[in-house]
Amino acid sequence: MSHGPIRFRTKLLCNDPRLGLWFQIPAQFVRDWGLTMTTTVEGTIKGHPLGRRAIKDSGPKTDDWYMGLTKPITDAIGAQEGDEVEIELRLSDMTMPEELAARIKSDAAYARAWEALKPNHKRAAIEHYLEAKTPAGRTARLEKISRSIKARL
Repeated sequence: MSHGPIRFRTKLLCNDPRLGLWFQIPAQFVRDWGLTMTTTVEGTIKGHPLGRRAIKDSGPKTDDWYMGLTKPITDAIGAQEGDEVEIELRLSDMTMPEELAARIKSDAAYARAWEALKPNHKRAAIEHYLEAKTPAGRTARLEKISRSIKARL
């Protein structure tokens, strides 16, 4: 399996103006990644950084995947439905942050709750934690994640 970046051109689509623009990721480009569920990627659109974003399986009718775009991204690139754009994507580093790993080792209830999570919930928790911009923010998010997942036991 190759985990290198993918580059392709695609058209921006819009099924509902309230939901914003999105684009398809042809299956041929993600097949080598061996994806089976929503996955976090990073990359660019028209050279503009996307940040950490999720790509999702388009469902049983196609092998393609898709990514929705936020209004700040579409505004930054001046995007409209039907525009053809250059995309570059790479898999994000989903290594367990040290603080989460330490909590798993030091808190048995947290460890049990973490192991019971579905993979997409683990991904979402890691993303939520990584979005914090300060150490205090990460500490607060770790506590929130801990309360949330322990409540599921």
